[in-house]
Amino acid sequence: MPDPECDVPANVVQFAGPVLLGSQLNWGLFGVLTVQLYMYHQTGYKDHIFVKYIVYGMYLFEALQTILLTHDTFKQLAVSFGNYQGLIGAYLTGFELVIQSALIACVTQCFYAWRIYILGRSKIVAGLIVCVSLLQCAGGFSEGVACFVYNSTSETIPIEATSVAMWIGGSAACDILITTSMVYFLWRRRSGIKRTDTMVNKLIQLVVETGLLTAVLAITQLSLYIIFKDTEYFMTPAGALSKAYSNSLLVLLNNRRVLRETRDSVTTGGSVNLPQLHSTRPIQINIDQETFADGDAIDKIQCEYSKAMDRSQS
Repeated sequence: MPDPECDVPANVVQFAGPVLLGSQLNWGLFGVLTVQLYMYHQTGYKDHIFVKYIVYGMYLFEALQTILLTHDTFKQLAVSFGNYQGLIGAYLTGFELVIQSALIACVTQCFYAWRIYILGRSKIVAGLIVCVSLLQCAGGFSEGVACFVYNSTSETIPIEATSVAMWIGGSAACDILITTSMVYFLWRRRSGIKRTDTMVNKLIQLVVETGLLTAVLAITQLSLYIIFKDTEYFMTPAGALSKAYSNSLLVLLNNRRVLRETRDSVTTGGSVNLPQLHSTRPIQINIDQETFADGDAIDKIQCEYSKAMDRSQS
């Protein structure tokens, strides 16, 4: 409870601290996203126009989120300094950190579902991922609308618990499903050939790293929301969640160049290693091939070869 002589509560750090950290994380990951977009643009991938619309549209959407979040953070920590109600105000949180995050997560997850369908030709798995993604997006939209209707982000909203569970829990479940499905279908592509297996291993590592990052952030946000209900601790991972999804998508697209370089290095840089017997010096074998088109010349060579074999036996 706030002090009657001061509108600022004694535990103000539990409200202001997570908001500040969430805003800083959002800005930091937006910088990483900008670098990723620059790399994507410079590489000049000949992707389908729909993929390019997703990439550039997502970046603009993320830029809008960062601007709105900065506006709210300034309102909470600067304009409303010393005002408890101003500190816990909803402002545009329902849109920037809930609806936008749910929508960006949905776009990223559906993109992964499409890649999984191309990779494994499984309509069931891809359809399940899309359904779970749409479910978490619906939960995010319901939570965002409720924040505007009740002008609050606290648990006093009647549908708060259900909406957050659908949104964050569904998002984490979808990420785990995507990661396990991608690893399974990629593992089936291993053929024993060094070039293929090297690329598959790189892809598996990339999918696990990006998929688990978003899943861990979502689970952390949900856990903080459930365990520390009287604080704003969940705002810190909430500020980074959408940027994690956007960065994971661009990292997946940009790593195609690294995979191609790995494939080329394995293909062109491979050499035949012969066993070395009693020497550490490399063995170099030069084979000169000659092609004879004249039939008489071939007969002459065969005759000389036969005579040489007869002399060696005698």
